[in-house]
This record gives sequence, structure tokens and C-alpha cells, in this order.
Amino acid sequence: MKNSILIPVDGSEASLDAARLAISLAIGLGLGLVALRVIDVDRYASEFEAVRETVTKELEAHAKKILEEASRLAAEGGASIETLMRHGDSSREIIRFAQENQKIVLIVMGAAGRRRLARQMIGSTAERVVRQVGRDLPCPVTIVPSVAAQPEARIKIRFSPPSASR
Repeated sequence: MKNSILIPVDGSEASLDAARLAISLAIGLGLGLVALRVIDVDRYASEFEAVRETVTKELEAHAKKILEEASRLAAEGGASIETLMRHGDSSREIIRFAQENQKIVLIVMGAAGRRRLARQMIGSTAERVVRQVGRDLPCPVTIVPSVAAQPEARIKIRFSPPSASR
């Protein structure tokens, strides 16, 4: 694996916007891309052991679709992408993957995922990952708001070259 950008994906608009940004960055900087979908079976089936296998299959099938969408976005952008699925707590697995893979130089993730509260600025997974930068996380993290879900979140940047008199 060459130096790469990790994109945790969950199928939300914010994670798709993060994937689009990561694809552009990877192409511009000559980096690889890794899309990671973490599924937490315990969140859905911890108390219902009888349905664990069914829930696992459903979550894996859904994760495969999300990873296929990330692959499609990368292909449209002219980039190749590695796709991976892990089981466990999302933030822990994102951090663990970055720790295990020294070639991950940046994580680009959506601000709020599928369980986002209407007025919440940053989701719990993104918050837990960001809190580990410089501690357990060896690389920077870029958080991307969903422009589709929050048009007011679009950032407008104006660049003015410095004047010659300074």
C-alpha cells in the first residue's frame, strides 16, 4: 500500500461528500485511497443472539453496497480505491486501522453520519476519532460537512493576494 487517505464511509451524504473530497485530494497529491466500512453487529443484535447471523448478513450486504458506491465515485474521479469492511465499534476500528497501517497519512470523514441529530454539528464517531489525533491516532483528520444535508455549511473562500506595499 502506498501512502493513502482513509475514508470511513457509512452511506450518509456527509460520508459521500468526504469521499469526493478525499478522491480529489488523492489525485492531486498522488496518494492512494482506502474506503473503510465498519459494521457494529452488537449495536443491533447484542440482546438477540438468535438473530445475530441474520443481522450480520444484512449489515454486511448493506456495507458492500456502501463500499461499491465509494468505488463508483473513485472510478468517476479517475482514481482507484481499496475497499475494506471491519466489524466492531466504528471509532475504535477507524483508529485501529490507522494505527495498524502506517501508510495512512490522512483520514477524511463526514461530520455526521446516518444517526445524525437534526441540530448536531459533528457526529459521535467523528468526534471520538478527532479526539484521538496526537494521542492514539498518528495522522490528521479532516471533517467534511454534508453540503447536501446542510447547504448553509458550504464554505466560501475568498483569496486576495497580498498587496505589494506590505
